Amino acid sequence: MDRPEGFSPRRPSKAPAKRAQPSPASAKVKQASRQRVSAEKAEYRRFTEATRRRRITWAISLGSVGLLVLSVVVLTLSPALALRDVRVEGSTRVTPAHIEQALAGLYGEPLARVSDERVASALEPLTLIQAFETRLEPPGTLVVSIVERKPLGAFRGREAFEIVDAAGVVLWEEAILPQGLPQILVQPETDSPSFTAISRVLLALPDELLVQVEGVTATTLDDVRFTIRGSSHEVVWGSSERSPAKARVLAASLIALGDGDTKIIDVTTPDSVVVRTRG
Repeated sequence: MDRPEGFSPRRPSKAPAKRAQPSPASAKVKQASRQRVSAEKAEYRRFTEATRRRRITWAISLGSVGLLVLSVVVLTLSPALALRDVRVEGSTRVTPAHIEQALAGLYGEPLARVSDERVASALEPLTLIQAFETRLEPPGTLVVSIVERKPLGAFRGREAFEIVDAAGVVLWEEAILPQGLPQILVQPETDSPSFTAISRVLLALPDELLVQVEGVTATTLDDVRFTIRGSSHEVVWGSSERSPAKARVLAASLIALGDGDTKIIDVTTPDSVVVRTRG
């Protein structure tokens, strides 16, 4: 049968293919894969961040060590921080010139190498110095603070009077007995009970009474005796115990006695002073 012109047979239309739905098992696999990738990325970030922190820490540490080494080199070798000046504080009998002269061997040394041990060795011949402290003031100054030994009395040596301190150290010598210092009539030795007793008593005396002491002696720690300058009164002091009370009653007794006959003033028991004529 002939078909009319322009006629085309109708082809049956195909129904659109249905998209396959993923199975629940496949979805779980994909989700697990995504989680694994995310975890791997997070772990990589943590690793790179920790590596970066370690590198920064190492860089800072190496920089600090390098700076420390450079500082040590500068302090110990650089002439810019060498000792050029010494300033003395607290000296009275020891002149700053003597101290500067004693430390002359340290001039030009880097300040970091000027230790207390080296300063002590240089100052050792200056017996008037009991103790000292130092501090450094860059770029080139050493400050020395001095504590001087205090003269206790004078001991008659073979050729002169030896001025000693409470430790028995000879500070200097003089041809005549210095004014204001008592004459110590026992050997000034630190292991001597007599000298120890005298030292304790003289250190305990107030200044206004100390200058009146002419000669002082002792046989034991509890038997210190001394004479009063200008009157020859003899004082039986005893031990160094209750020294303030003894000083008060002695001062009153000396005022009462005046320059009369020589007396023995026993203040070993300050509550009951005994005054008797010296035989």
